[in-house]
Amino acid sequence: MTKSQVINEFELFVKENGVSTETVNQFIHQKKSENADMVMTINAMKEYANSTHDELLVSEVFILMTEFNEWCGGTMKHLSDTTRKMYGDDIWEKIFKDVQMPEAGWTADEMSEFTYNIEKKYLAASTRENYECAQKKGNPFARAFKESDKKNLTIDDVDGIIDTLNTKFLSALKQCHKSGELFFNQKIDDAVIKEYETGKWFMRREDTKIILTKNPYMMGKYLTETDNKMKRYYACHCPWARQSILKDKTVSKSFCYCSFGHDKYELESAFGRQLDGRVVCSVLEEDSLQCIFEVDIPL
Repeated sequence: MTKSQVINEFELFVKENGVSTETVNQFIHQKKSENADMVMTINAMKEYANSTHDELLVSEVFILMTEFNEWCGGTMKHLSDTTRKMYGDDIWEKIFKDVQMPEAGWTADEMSEFTYNIEKKYLAASTRENYECAQKKGNPFARAFKESDKKNLTIDDVDGIIDTLNTKFLSALKQCHKSGELFFNQKIDDAVIKEYETGKWFMRREDTKIILTKNPYMMGKYLTETDNKMKRYYACHCPWARQSILKDKTVSKSFCYCSFGHDKYELESAFGRQLDGRVVCSVLEEDSLQCIFEVDIPL
């Protein structure tokens, strides 16, 4: 079956069944039962979703991380490899031996269930501190810098870096608001752009820290939702954890060090070095409606 044929099938399926997590998962299960090429299938689903500019459909497909690459399937491979390097074969075997690692075509339910079970095995074999450390060092966004890459930025330059990155972010949002294009998966309507213009979701400096407040995955639905569990769900970007918010078995905020690694990436590029920090709070916690990270300013 060709990519075009899958696009046509998915279009018809969505028109007949509507757009929801359940219907997207049904289509995936159908294609898996047909032994379809799942990487091609999910990329075809993404292509169709993008052509519709339907925020919900794009979001439901995007959360599957369409090209099962280093920052999707690779997430668990990095964690596995890092665990072995840091803690040895004995600990690794208690967590990852005989585990079926994720592959293209897993649904959001399957991915969050896998993450929750890996966490349980990790904590049984090791400690929460070890788990967070492995998440920090093993996330697919971690990278090394050479001494020659380091920039001689002074403490006064930090505010300029923050202003530049905030301006870049808002400019991209305004362009999408004007053109009607989605911002990754988000529809930037009048209410959404007004919310972003408040600066509430910008990075800011507090003494020796840079505070990163992660923007919601679906800001429009986040703003109008009144149920806190669903609000947290619409805020979460992570394909490995998002669905668990709606379950009794919720992934812990320790897993958010992967997202932390992603969000400090531009700052690390500006400074030319790895930056340390921590997850302050996460929507994976019941009492939190935001994900907030702290990045230590290198002195």
